[in-house]
Amino acid sequence: MLEDQNKVNRPILTDDTKERIQRSLQQSLEYNEEVFLSYYRKGYLHHQYITVTSIDPGNKLIHCLDAFNTHTQLKFDELIDIK
Repeated sequence: MLEDQNKVNRPILTDDTKERIQRSLQQSLEYNEEVFLSYYRKGYLHHQYITVTSIDPGNKLIHCLDAFNTHTQLKFDELIDIK
């Protein structure tokens, strides 16, 4: 019950934000650069440093390595911000 009190609504992204996220993900992939990503999953906001290893547009997935070099997958629709 207490966990549900901390849940937040999914942020609504502008087209500009979506384009910025897309550009930054592509740049991370192309130049092997680490980016700080914010994503929304199951009512909570999460933040982590990642490096994109591949982008799967067919399945709408980002494959990446986190700061501990662990493989992670993120769905396109989970992404909310990138720096």
